[in-house]
Amino acid sequence: MITIWGLAIWNVAVTIYCYLILRKRKQLFDDRFATTLTNTATFIATIVVSLHVSVLLTVELSMIFILNMIIGVSIGSLFGSLVKYHSVLIGFYNGLIGSSMGVMIGEVLKNPQICSIPISNQQQVVMNMYQLCGFATLLLIVVFGLVLYSMRV
Repeated sequence: MITIWGLAIWNVAVTIYCYLILRKRKQLFDDRFATTLTNTATFIATIVVSLHVSVLLTVELSMIFILNMIIGVSIGSLFGSLVKYHSVLIGFYNGLIGSSMGVMIGEVLKNPQICSIPISNQQQVVMNMYQLCGFATLLLIVVFGLVLYSMRV
């Protein structure tokens, strides 16, 4: 589980880094690009961070859901407020959707019987957690790399 903790910290750091870079360059893009950027960055960041929070915490599902909703709304509002405030609504919406999807994926990873997925042993569940959390981290890095690259083109 320490690897998943490390990946979660890495994902939060990459999200903060991407936000700070975009905030520094916010004069370079218009409203249309800000909307696209808000859609992309908010959705991928919230789904990945919520997945990691859901996998790592062992508290009640409703508490995990509320915590992830707060995280999703925060990330969405930050990315949405980069240019003009009409993008905040888009960020808010994508933050809610991404965080709820991350919670659902994380809960199914912890207990595959929710979806009637046959699982042979607990070691396979843990291996699935490591693989999907690693893939989600890779996906976050690629998407944020493409978002930052789009600033150069």
